Amino acid sequence: MKAVELLYQAALKVPADNIAFFNAHAHPLLQELCAHTKTYTIKQHFKPEYDALAQLGLNTEESKHASDLALVYPSKNKQQTQTWMAKAMLQLSDGGTLIMACANKHGGKSYAAALKKLAGNMSSGSKAKCRIFSARKTGDIDSDLAALWVDNSKPQRCVSHGLMSQPGLFSWNRPDSGSQLLLSHLNEPLNGEGADLCCGYGLLSEHLLRVSTQITKLHLIEADQLALSCAKQNTVSWNEKVEAHWLDAATEQLPSKLDWIVCNPPFHTGQSRDIELGQTIVARACRSLRRGGTLYLVANRKLPYEQILNKELRRVQILTEADGFKVMQGTR
Repeated sequence: MKAVELLYQAALKVPADNIAFFNAHAHPLLQELCAHTKTYTIKQHFKPEYDALAQLGLNTEESKHASDLALVYPSKNKQQTQTWMAKAMLQLSDGGTLIMACANKHGGKSYAAALKKLAGNMSSGSKAKCRIFSARKTGDIDSDLAALWVDNSKPQRCVSHGLMSQPGLFSWNRPDSGSQLLLSHLNEPLNGEGADLCCGYGLLSEHLLRVSTQITKLHLIEADQLALSCAKQNTVSWNEKVEAHWLDAATEQLPSKLDWIVCNPPFHTGQSRDIELGQTIVARACRSLRRGGTLYLVANRKLPYEQILNKELRRVQILTEADGFKVMQGTR
């Protein structure tokens, strides 16, 4: 049984007229919860999950009502999750309840302790290698801590790369080694129309726009709405050349007939390793190129992308292998 299922089961036992869901995940129990409450607010910034919620017929627009029940499902990032905890607690009406559930291996005990520190009270239990815990909003809430947690994960300019980013994004506060390796092997400026597929906060895009003046259009493509917002800020100097797309690169229509694509594809879904996700994105990237278009790809050395590239493209070469990564170039 997954932690999110335990979370929704616990919530069904708590009478509530107004519920707020932070990092909501699609599930039949979520439908049941929403059907039995007057108003609800669903917060989800990751496009695949957002689409799954919409397919259940759930309203993803925010309610202005205070909540008497708030549910938080943790992300991979502790700072981001603590921000959700703080926002959820602040959004609750007095006496309202916050419930969380988390797999033990993903920090269940740590989050339970953090919630007690924030709220001044906490009750918990465990089931199926998960911990489920709750707290009520009382006068004991640590408002200063809540404000600190909210502030900690706001978009901020990072010293290491000079770009806007925020906790919860991939390699948010330092340039990742794979992207740096890719940039070091783009030996000629790019031109024409291209895309930064799975662009994150725009590390590759900002560099390419700065050094390749012949780029006529750059598509920022990203599933994480928070990352895409940062990428737009980081490329604002070239706003007339940039088009941002919040979409699921594994399932939704990508821009087509592109001259080039740069890509550092993900290989995780939530907390779990998902090699097929990266393979799907790489295949779809190849098909988005025009005849003669070029794909520049960086990936963990052990990830099996060569077979896909050789199937989809006419010419494929490995430009370098270093530090556990490989940089590949292919022409359609």
